[in-house]
Amino acid sequence: RDEKVVLKRFDDYWGEPAKCENVVIKTIPDASARVTALQTGEVDIIDGIDTNMVDQLKADSNLSVNLTEGMNINYMGYNTEKLTDPEVRLALSEAINVDELVKGLYGDFASKADSILPTFLPGYSKEVKQVSYDPEKAKATLASKGVTKLHVITYSNARPYNTATGKTLAESVQGYLSAVGVECNIDSYDWTTYKDKITAGDYDVCFYGWNGDNGDPDNFLNLLSDPTPAMNVARLKDETYNKFIAEGNATENGDARNKVYADAEKYLASIAVWLPISHQQNITANRTNIKNFFYHPTATVDLAIVEKN
Repeated sequence: RDEKVVLKRFDDYWGEPAKCENVVIKTIPDASARVTALQTGEVDIIDGIDTNMVDQLKADSNLSVNLTEGMNINYMGYNTEKLTDPEVRLALSEAINVDELVKGLYGDFASKADSILPTFLPGYSKEVKQVSYDPEKAKATLASKGVTKLHVITYSNARPYNTATGKTLAESVQGYLSAVGVECNIDSYDWTTYKDKITAGDYDVCFYGWNGDNGDPDNFLNLLSDPTPAMNVARLKDETYNKFIAEGNATENGDARNKVYADAEKYLASIAVWLPISHQQNITANRTNIKNFFYHPTATVDLAIVEKN
């Protein structure tokens, strides 16, 4: 546990046999330690790469760095059962300089998210706009509403949609909210415990994300509207939004369906249920003697075709 998983090829498999007899998946929590393990040959492939280490990896002639556009979303969620006033949620979003935040944490390896949907997915619309950064307005609104403290929970590790770790992201947001008079008490948990805390719902603000399974807008927006807390970290129960999702499911692919999802996102932005933060590039690296390694946009890897020379 928390060390490694060893996979052994099943030689009686009915189809094309896997190229490698064994695959060892190692758990290395520290990002710099993962890079060192790759450079020394202790491991052959890594993901969860801190963007600050990409140049270091590119400079090593024994390594290959792979960058692909991510089909994902990294966002901050408001618990609508606790932060029930949309004006408070809007003000909290106005206090955060998302452009600066994304550039500072991810450099050129992520783009600011104005939409839950990645830009290349059907249903994405440039007309979807989140609130603008306006700390003075935010400060005045939050003071008038008596909001001075927030309970924030986050995850301690990196995720495919957030290479900076959830703790780092939460602390960055903490700085912006402190500047408008709101104190954030942050609790950080390992990923398994964090999912239990999300289900329990004891938080005002949390951080989450999603990597798409199939390239359809419903795969992002329907999961986020699910009334169960597994993915609906905002714990939103909103009939207006549910109608958008139902209409999207009942409409054929094309312009009419795309408009439904764009309108759904405009509605979400107006009530500030989530603050979209970024779309992360997929960053992986491997030693050059590894062949056929490919990180799919759905964040899956077909290890059966990978060879080690």
